[in-house]
Amino acid sequence: MSPKQLRLVLVIFGCLAAFLWSQFGSPDTAAPVEASSPPSAVSPSEVSPSVAPPAAPAATPSVGAPTSERFGSRGFRNRERLQEHFDKHGHEFGVQSAAAYLALAQAVRDGPVGEDILEATRSADGVVSRYQRSSGAFLAFDADGTIRTFFKPNDGERYFRRQLTRRPQ
Repeated sequence: MSPKQLRLVLVIFGCLAAFLWSQFGSPDTAAPVEASSPPSAVSPSEVSPSVAPPAAPAATPSVGAPTSERFGSRGFRNRERLQEHFDKHGHEFGVQSAAAYLALAQAVRDGPVGEDILEATRSADGVVSRYQRSSGAFLAFDADGTIRTFFKPNDGERYFRRQLTRRPQ
């Protein structure tokens, strides 16, 4: 590709980004990000990134958004936080989109606590931590269901247990 062709592609990409920004607004909105399609499973291999539509604007829940009886379709605090966490940890789950990453996090948050999913609430600040043994996924969320982080710690369940004694930030 010649330098002129590369510049043209970059200009087109920039225009597309500006258009999408104007349609979906700033990522700094205070409303939590909501998912746009229901999670079909907790396993990353069962989430198809090619069929996951983009997330709905944070201020308006979309029709068909995954919901749980307890937390509705609440996700990360805002789009920017979702994107930051996806960029940092999405590869750990083998997903190709922030929407698929969010769906997996919500599935762990909303799944039943038991043999596969461990849960503990830190009394100092009320942050709920979950660890899914089958996937090695760690999730932390606020009492209202807003997701703080979702990743696979190197030391697995030991990391989860350490969070119980960790001081709040």
